[in-house]
Amino acid sequence: MKLLAKILLALTAALFVTASYAGTDASRGSAKYYKTFPDQWDGKKVHVDCASVKRINAGPQVEGVVFFGAHTIDDKNKGSGGSIVVAVLEGDVESFVRKYGTVMERTPGGSERVDNARLSGIFHQLERGHVYLDASGEANDLILAHKENAKGAIRHGDSVPAGGGDGKSSKRHRKHKR
Repeated sequence: MKLLAKILLALTAALFVTASYAGTDASRGSAKYYKTFPDQWDGKKVHVDCASVKRINAGPQVEGVVFFGAHTIDDKNKGSGGSIVVAVLEGDVESFVRKYGTVMERTPGGSERVDNARLSGIFHQLERGHVYLDASGEANDLILAHKENAKGAIRHGDSVPAGGGDGKSSKRHRKHKR
Protein backbone atom coordinates (compact mmCIF):
# COMPACT_ATOMS: atom_id res chain seq x y z
CA MET A 1 0.00 0.00 0.00
CA LYS A 2 2.86 2.41 0.73
CA LEU A 3 4.30 1.74 -2.73
CA LEU A 4 1.00 2.68 -4.36
CA ALA A 5 0.87 5.94 -2.39
CA LYS A 6 4.44 6.82 -3.49
CA ILE A 7 3.62 6.09 -7.13
CA LEU A 8 0.47 8.21 -6.97
CA LEU A 9 2.39 11.06 -5.32
CA ALA A 10 5.10 10.92 -8.02
CA LEU A 11 2.51 10.88 -10.81
CA THR A 12 0.63 13.80 -9.26
CA ALA A 13 3.84 15.82 -8.96
CA ALA A 14 4.73 15.04 -12.60
CA LEU A 15 1.25 16.11 -13.67
CA PHE A 16 1.57 19.47 -11.91
CA VAL A 17 5.01 20.12 -13.40
CA THR A 18 3.86 19.37 -16.94
CA ALA A 19 0.62 21.30 -16.47
CA SER A 20 2.53 24.40 -15.36
CA TYR A 21 4.36 24.41 -18.69
CA ALA A 22 1.29 23.71 -20.80
CA GLY A 23 0.69 26.61 -23.15
CA THR A 24 4.37 27.42 -23.56
CA ASP A 25 4.31 25.72 -26.89
CA ALA A 26 6.00 28.74 -28.47
CA SER A 27 9.77 28.80 -28.91
CA ARG A 28 11.95 30.80 -26.56
CA GLY A 29 12.76 33.47 -29.17
CA SER A 30 9.11 34.47 -29.64
CA ALA A 31 7.06 37.16 -27.93
CA LYS A 32 4.39 34.56 -27.12
CA TYR A 33 6.89 32.62 -25.02
CA TYR A 34 7.75 35.55 -22.75
CA LYS A 35 4.19 36.88 -22.56
CA THR A 36 2.88 33.50 -21.38
CA PHE A 37 4.45 33.91 -17.91
CA PRO A 38 5.39 37.61 -17.63
CA ASP A 39 6.06 37.49 -13.87
CA GLN A 40 8.88 35.03 -14.49
CA TRP A 41 10.71 37.44 -16.86
CA ASP A 42 10.04 40.84 -15.23
CA GLY A 43 13.31 42.77 -14.91
CA LYS A 44 15.36 40.17 -16.80
CA LYS A 45 17.21 40.53 -20.09
CA VAL A 46 15.51 38.52 -22.84
CA HIS A 47 16.12 37.94 -26.55
CA VAL A 48 13.50 37.67 -29.29
CA ASP A 49 13.81 36.79 -32.99
CA CYS A 50 12.56 40.02 -34.56
CA ALA A 51 11.32 39.92 -38.18
CA SER A 52 10.29 43.60 -38.37
CA VAL A 53 9.23 46.57 -36.26
CA LYS A 54 6.44 49.11 -36.61
CA ARG A 55 6.29 52.45 -34.83
CA ILE A 56 3.28 52.92 -32.56
CA ASN A 57 1.90 56.38 -33.28
CA ALA A 58 -1.54 55.87 -31.75
CA GLY A 59 -2.35 56.52 -28.13
CA PRO A 60 -0.56 58.68 -25.59
CA GLN A 61 3.23 58.93 -25.81
CA VAL A 62 6.05 59.29 -23.30
CA GLU A 63 8.47 62.16 -23.87
CA GLY A 64 11.94 60.88 -24.77
CA VAL A 65 10.69 57.36 -25.60
CA VAL A 66 9.35 55.93 -28.86
CA PHE A 67 7.32 52.72 -28.81
CA PHE A 68 7.52 50.05 -31.51
CA GLY A 69 5.67 46.80 -32.08
CA ALA A 70 8.24 44.07 -32.77
CA HIS A 71 6.94 41.14 -34.82
CA THR A 72 8.68 37.92 -33.82
CA ILE A 73 9.22 34.50 -35.35
CA ASP A 74 8.47 31.16 -33.69
CA ASP A 75 11.18 28.86 -35.07
CA LYS A 76 9.81 25.83 -33.23
CA ASN A 77 6.38 26.04 -34.84
CA LYS A 78 7.60 27.70 -38.06
CA GLY A 79 5.22 30.62 -37.85
CA SER A 80 4.50 33.95 -36.24
CA GLY A 81 5.74 34.33 -32.68
CA GLY A 82 3.43 37.21 -31.90
CA SER A 83 4.43 40.78 -31.20
CA ILE A 84 5.75 42.69 -28.24
CA VAL A 85 6.08 46.40 -27.54
CA VAL A 86 9.65 47.75 -27.48
CA ALA A 87 10.59 51.06 -25.84
CA VAL A 88 13.42 52.89 -27.63
CA LEU A 89 15.03 56.17 -26.59
CA GLU A 90 14.38 58.97 -29.13
CA GLY A 91 18.07 59.28 -29.98
CA ASP A 92 18.32 55.59 -30.91
CA VAL A 93 15.30 55.37 -33.23
CA GLU A 94 17.17 55.61 -36.57
CA SER A 95 19.68 52.90 -35.77
CA PHE A 96 16.91 50.70 -34.27
CA VAL A 97 14.81 50.90 -37.45
CA ARG A 98 17.86 50.35 -39.66
CA LYS A 99 18.83 47.23 -37.69
CA TYR A 100 15.41 45.54 -37.50
CA GLY A 101 13.61 46.93 -40.57
CA THR A 102 9.99 47.87 -41.04
CA VAL A 103 9.14 45.20 -43.62
CA MET A 104 9.23 41.45 -43.11
CA GLU A 105 11.62 39.99 -45.68
CA ARG A 106 11.76 36.44 -46.98
CA THR A 107 15.08 34.69 -47.45
CA PRO A 108 16.18 34.81 -51.13
CA GLY A 109 15.48 31.75 -53.24
CA GLY A 110 11.72 31.51 -52.77
CA SER A 111 11.84 29.75 -49.41
CA GLU A 112 9.32 30.36 -46.65
CA ARG A 113 12.10 31.32 -44.23
CA VAL A 114 11.87 34.90 -42.90
CA ASP A 115 14.96 36.99 -42.19
CA ASN A 116 15.18 38.00 -38.56
CA ALA A 117 17.58 39.65 -36.14
CA ARG A 118 18.05 39.04 -32.45
CA LEU A 119 16.49 41.85 -30.43
CA SER A 120 17.58 42.07 -26.81
CA GLY A 121 16.09 44.11 -24.02
CA ILE A 122 14.98 44.16 -20.41
CA PHE A 123 11.49 42.67 -20.05
CA HIS A 124 9.17 44.81 -17.91
CA GLN A 125 5.59 44.47 -16.78
CA LEU A 126 3.89 47.73 -15.77
CA GLU A 127 0.90 45.78 -14.57
CA ARG A 128 -1.14 42.82 -15.73
CA GLY A 129 -1.34 42.85 -19.52
CA HIS A 130 1.07 45.74 -20.05
CA VAL A 131 4.46 44.27 -20.95
CA TYR A 132 7.32 45.70 -23.01
CA LEU A 133 11.02 45.38 -23.73
CA ASP A 134 13.36 48.23 -22.87
CA ALA A 135 15.85 48.06 -25.75
CA SER A 136 18.37 50.44 -24.17
CA GLY A 137 17.89 49.52 -20.53
CA GLU A 138 17.41 53.23 -19.83
CA ALA A 139 13.83 53.92 -20.95
CA ASN A 140 12.17 52.29 -17.95
CA ASP A 141 12.72 55.30 -15.65
CA LEU A 142 11.01 57.63 -18.16
CA ILE A 143 8.17 55.15 -18.59
CA LEU A 144 7.60 54.80 -14.84
CA ALA A 145 7.46 58.61 -14.53
CA HIS A 146 4.64 58.65 -17.13
CA LYS A 147 3.02 55.30 -16.35
CA GLU A 148 -0.53 56.10 -17.55
CA ASN A 149 0.67 57.37 -20.95
CA ALA A 150 2.93 54.33 -21.29
CA LYS A 151 0.05 51.97 -20.55
CA GLY A 152 -1.98 53.62 -23.30
CA ALA A 153 0.83 53.32 -25.85
CA ILE A 154 1.47 49.69 -24.88
CA ARG A 155 -2.25 48.94 -25.11
CA HIS A 156 -2.30 50.32 -28.66
CA GLY A 157 0.84 48.38 -29.57
CA ASP A 158 -0.57 45.10 -28.31
CA SER A 159 -3.97 45.76 -29.95
CA VAL A 160 -5.77 45.54 -26.62
CA PRO A 161 -9.36 46.87 -26.77
CA ALA A 162 -9.94 50.41 -25.54
CA GLY A 163 -11.65 49.09 -22.41
CA GLY A 164 -8.35 47.87 -21.01
CA GLY A 165 -8.07 44.24 -22.04
CA ASP A 166 -10.40 42.88 -19.37
CA GLY A 167 -13.01 41.84 -21.93
CA LYS A 168 -15.23 44.86 -21.25
CA SER A 169 -15.28 47.75 -23.65
CA SER A 170 -15.56 51.35 -22.59
CA LYS A 171 -18.95 53.06 -22.96
CA ARG A 172 -17.95 55.06 -26.02
CA HIS A 173 -16.84 51.91 -27.88
CA ARG A 174 -19.74 49.67 -26.80
CA LYS A 175 -22.28 48.70 -29.44
CA HIS A 176 -25.84 49.24 -28.33
CA LYS A 177 -28.53 46.66 -29.01
CA ARG A 178 -31.62 47.97 -30.71
